Amino acid sequence: MSRVCYLVAYDIADDDRRADVAMFLSGYGPRVQLSVFEVELPDTESAGAFRERLRGLIDPDDDQVRLYRLTPQTLNERIIYGRRTIEERVDFWIV
Repeated sequence: MSRVCYLVAYDIADDDRRADVAMFLSGYGPRVQLSVFEVELPDTESAGAFRERLRGLIDPDDDQVRLYRLTPQTLNERIIYGRRTIEERVDFWIV
């Protein structure tokens, strides 16, 4: 069994769809930029199901999602400049 890794970048026009896509992606890997995730899946079957679910979350006329396949080796060899990390924003109300 061979894991499948993607760099996922998206541009989603609608706030609700954007939130749904971000929530979905966060279940598969870390957010590394505001609209970019590094996703890791256990095998090609899971990767196919992941892509189909992701495709169903967007409006193909208004949105765009790009998946760049990475090998586990290239993912481990990535170069990162800077220490800034993206913190997930949690909305809450104090009443």
